[in-house]
Amino acid sequence: MSIPNFQSKLGTTGSMSIQADSLPTAIADADGRTGWFYEKNVGGADRKLNWYFYSGANETLKIKDVLSMSFLGSIDKWTKVSNQAPFFVLYTKMTGDGDAGAWYHSKHAYALNVNSQLIRAGERCQFYCLAKPVKKHFDARLIEFSTRIDTGAYDINNEVLALSLHTDSAADEVSLYCDELQANFHSFVRGTGATNIQLKLLS
Repeated sequence: MSIPNFQSKLGTTGSMSIQADSLPTAIADADGRTGWFYEKNVGGADRKLNWYFYSGANETLKIKDVLSMSFLGSIDKWTKVSNQAPFFVLYTKMTGDGDAGAWYHSKHAYALNVNSQLIRAGERCQFYCLAKPVKKHFDARLIEFSTRIDTGAYDINNEVLALSLHTDSAADEVSLYCDELQANFHSFVRGTGATNIQLKLLS
C-alpha cells in the first residue's frame, strides 16, 4: 500500500498551487484551529473556493479506481442553504471526442443532499463521497455527499485529470474550515497496491 502523506502551509508556492484561482484565498483561523479557513461574505461570480488536491496528468488513474474523496473540517456558516456547503469534483482528461469543457472531457460533482444529512455549523466532521474514507477520524462525524451531478458523459474507464473541492460561486456567504483533504485509490499500477493520500493543511 502506498501512503503519501503531504502537507501544505499557507503562503507557500504549494499552497497557492492548490488554491489556484480561488477568491478570496484561505487564511489562518481566528479561533486558533491549525488548518485553513475560507470565508466569502460578499457576492460575486468570481468569488469561490477551488482547491485541487490531486493531479492525474502524469498517471493512468481511472474513475473506477477512485475509492473515496474526503475533507476533515467544518461548515461554519449554515442556514440549510445548499450552496453554503462545498462539493467535490472529479475531472477527466480530454479525449478529443465529445469533450464537455475547454480543458477537461467531463466533470462529476458530488454534493450534499440537505434533506438526508444533518449539518451543524462549526461541527468538526469528515465529509466524503463515494465510499467512506480509508483514514477515519473517530472524533469527527461522517457526512456523505451523495448527489452526483454530471457534466459530460460518465464513463468509469475515463482517466482522471484532477480531484478538487469547490464552493458555489452563486452563494452569497460561505464559511469553511479544513484540516485535511484525502483521496483513496484502488491499485491502478501493477505492483503498487492501493494508494491513500492525506494532505494536511497548515496555517
